[in-house]
Amino acid sequence: MSGVAPAATSQTPTLHYQDRPPYSSQAAEGDITGLVATPAGRALRHAGVAFEWALKPSQRQLALIQQDGGLRCGIGWFRTKSRVTLGKFSLPLYRDEPFAAPARPGVLPQVRTSVASAMLAACGSLLVKEGDSYGPQFDALIASATAPPMRSRVEVPQLLRMVAAGRAGWMIVTPEEVHGLLADVGPEAAGLQLVRFSDALPGQTRHLDSNRAVPDTWLARIDQALSAPAR
Repeated sequence: MSGVAPAATSQTPTLHYQDRPPYSSQAAEGDITGLVATPAGRALRHAGVAFEWALKPSQRQLALIQQDGGLRCGIGWFRTKSRVTLGKFSLPLYRDEPFAAPARPGVLPQVRTSVASAMLAACGSLLVKEGDSYGPQFDALIASATAPPMRSRVEVPQLLRMVAAGRAGWMIVTPEEVHGLLADVGPEAAGLQLVRFSDALPGQTRHLDSNRAVPDTWLARIDQALSAPAR
């Protein structure tokens, strides 16, 4: 699926996205829209960079972006130290709300607890997605935990189904997507509680992550478009 913009060069980058409402999904009329998809597409069009949308699982996206060859970008990625060494990041597309946690009853110490207390009490029953970042606050506690969390390569909706089925105690999500996720899982998720942390840091910013082959001049124009008022 093509982005509607004049071609800046004879090469066209691929803009990878996930089917992950409300961040990115295909609208009824065929366009890719959402909290990160809409500003990303708008910025590339305003920057004069033609592009092709491509639906890809998150870890496949990351592997492609971190390879040489071709012009590849992914939308909605957190900017981490390790990723910066392997790719190029735009200005923010969107900033998340603070993380929350769908949890099975009794797994976390109270409905509203601190992040450190939750990790100390139940890190061993935490389910995380392999290769994902949960921001510096959670990442640091996960890395130092004496009882490491459970890990899976499946996508976020499948992670929530695993929690609802009792295969894990809790997971970390953004409030923006949790209600849609709970609705997708259906009655099995009815017993879960949504825990809001008392000291969760402000949400992380989500960016366009491009491989090294994408020209710096393109990224400069994209950043200029992102920093301009929405039109």
